[in-house]
Amino acid sequence: PMTVLLGLTVFLLVAGLAFALTDGREQRRNEALGRIRRALGESDDDLAQAFDDAALRETQSDLSSVLSGAAQRLRFLRGIDLMLYRAGRPMSLTRLLGLTIVASFAGLLLASAFGMPLPLLLGLAPLAFVWKKKQSRMKAFDDEFPQALALFSRALRAGHGLTSGLQMVSDYLSDPVGTEFGLVAREISAGLDQGTAIANLQDRLEATDLPIFTTAVVVQLETGGYLAEFLDNLGEMIRERMMFGGKVKALTSQSRMSANILAALPFAIGALVNLFDPEYTAVFFQDPMGKMLATVTVVSVSFGFFLCRRLARVEA
Repeated sequence: PMTVLLGLTVFLLVAGLAFALTDGREQRRNEALGRIRRALGESDDDLAQAFDDAALRETQSDLSSVLSGAAQRLRFLRGIDLMLYRAGRPMSLTRLLGLTIVASFAGLLLASAFGMPLPLLLGLAPLAFVWKKKQSRMKAFDDEFPQALALFSRALRAGHGLTSGLQMVSDYLSDPVGTEFGLVAREISAGLDQGTAIANLQDRLEATDLPIFTTAVVVQLETGGYLAEFLDNLGEMIRERMMFGGKVKALTSQSRMSANILAALPFAIGALVNLFDPEYTAVFFQDPMGKMLATVTVVSVSFGFFLCRRLARVEA
């Protein structure tokens, strides 16, 4: 029975990974080609509009998903869908939920096989992966944001309007800053109010200094003012904050390294003892009380690790 359960678990994991990696690109490509073919029969302007619609659709929610309607009505699904967008959509909402269900079922099988509740955490792995991708993408946005502000300011000083300045940032910078600024420019070109398009930028992302930027632009649109000078000052403030954050990170590196060592030490010692004397550690895998102690150990060490990392983190 143990072999059957392990085999079924491996099969479910492989099937779930294949399901997640097959992200439906072929279907979206066929839909885009269909729109282009229909536009070719009309005019060049319609063809350009088809390309713009396809570009906008790629950055919005996965409308082809059977869960798109539910995501708009249920708050927690909307939150997951927004997290996927901020992560750059490594997979669709449907595939994320499907992979989560498969991983949870696999964790349940492993927990039943070994008699330990720890494998149940396997169901959180897909969400943890997307959350990590989101954190990485938002950090990349924060790192490139001062450069975007400087470029946007120079465009305004050169006489460009708001839309052309945003488009210039999109042309010169890569994802995620270039993608997001380009989306704002396309929304304004499509007829959306400028203030609404700027506010949508803040709603879509979770960047540190973005609320200051969007507030300044919206106020400038309503009351007027010299936006380029404010953008220069904001960019300088962000660069100084990033330098201060780097110094703080260097000063707290010892605490973070201590947390890593203390968290890895029990597992490293346990692995060495198990390697040289498997019978000594067999109690943690065979005896019910030993399994409970192993679970408590993992939970306690994990809690201590995250607590140490949290204490060593200073908001710059």
